[in-house]
Order: sequence, then structure tokens, then C-alpha cells
Amino acid sequence: MQLAIDDSSLEQVIDTVLQKRGYVPEEQIIGRTISIDEFAKKYAKPHGSAWVKRNILYPFKPDWCSNIHPGRGGKMTIFEYPAAVWMNKHRKEIDWNAK
Repeated sequence: MQLAIDDSSLEQVIDTVLQKRGYVPEEQIIGRTISIDEFAKKYAKPHGSAWVKRNILYPFKPDWCSNIHPGRGGKMTIFEYPAAVWMNKHRKEIDWNAK
């Protein structure tokens, strides 16, 4: 038995499944900025923002984070796409067991 499905219907079904599983199209994160808390949740789970600062941002000083030491009332900005690429490339250099 063969089932004929047109390409557009198949793409819609695949897009729905990918969204349910949390996949984000690359073009949706290019140019997007996120907070340190969102970064910790998406890319360093189960660690929090203090852990990310201590074990990723301060030792590596990545260029995808602007205002790395914002001070009181300041805000750190993380550019999501280059951060995601960097995290994938450097994941083995990070001490994930650090406290």
C-alpha cells in the first residue's frame, strides 16, 4: 500500500512535529538576543545564571555576550545564534560538574 502526500502537507506536518519537540529554525534565532536566565535555561540546563557567569562567561569571555560585567542595574546581552554555535563547538571544554 502506498500513501500519496503532497509536499506542502508533509512540510506542515514536519514543522508541527519539530515545534512540539522544541526545535527552532535557524533563521528565528539569527539576530535574536536573550537574557542570561534564558541562556542558562536553554543551553546550560540544569545550571542557573550564576553558574553560567562563573563557568562560561568569565573564563571564556565569548564575543557573543556584550556588557559581560554590567554592574548594578545594567544588563548583559547575549546574541543567541553565535552563542548556540559557540556552545556546540566548545561544549567539551566546559566543566559541567563545576559548582
